[in-house]
Amino acid sequence: MLYNLKNCRDGSDAVYDTTVEISESGDTLHFKFDCKNSKYFCPFHNYNDIHSSGDICEILIGSDPDRKKYFEIEISPENVLMIGLIEKCGEDEDGPVLKLDLVDDCFINSRVTLTDNGYIAELWFDKSCVRTDENDIFFNAYRIETDGGESEKHLFALNPTMRGKFHTPEYFVYLNDYLGE
Repeated sequence: MLYNLKNCRDGSDAVYDTTVEISESGDTLHFKFDCKNSKYFCPFHNYNDIHSSGDICEILIGSDPDRKKYFEIEISPENVLMIGLIEKCGEDEDGPVLKLDLVDDCFINSRVTLTDNGYIAELWFDKSCVRTDENDIFFNAYRIETDGGESEKHLFALNPTMRGKFHTPEYFVYLNDYLGE
C-alpha cells in the first residue's frame, strides 16, 4: 500500500511530496520511500554514523508491548545505513531518556536511486530481525529534508507525532494495519 507522509509537527500536508510503499512477501518486509525536492545533503558517509543532521528516510520499528525497545533504521540518499536498538530508560524534564546501541551486523538490504528531483530509498529485511518481543510489530516511517544542510529541518511522518521529534512511541502504528491485502 502507498501512503503520503505528513508534516510531523502539525499533521498538515508535507511541503515536499513524500510517499512510502509498504509491502510484505513471506517473512520479508519492504519499505519504498519516494522523496521529492531533495538536495541530497549527506554529511556522514559511513555505516552507523548518526544521519539525522542530513537528509534521511527512517523507520522506527519493534514489538515490545510497552514500546520501550525498538529499532531505528536510517538510510541516506547515498545508500548509507544506520541501525540502532533504542531503549527507553526513563524520563527527565526534556522527555524520554533513550539509550542507543548501534547494530554492527547489518540485517537490512537497501537501494537508493537518485531521480531528477529527489530519490527513491528502498529497505527490505526479514521481519524476525526487528522483533523485540513476540507481540505484533509496530512502527512509524519518517523523512528528514534539510534543504541542502539548513539547520531548520523539514520533518515528515506517516503518523505525525505533533512535535519536532520522531521518538514518540505513542504515535507508532501497527504494521498489519498498513500492509495491503
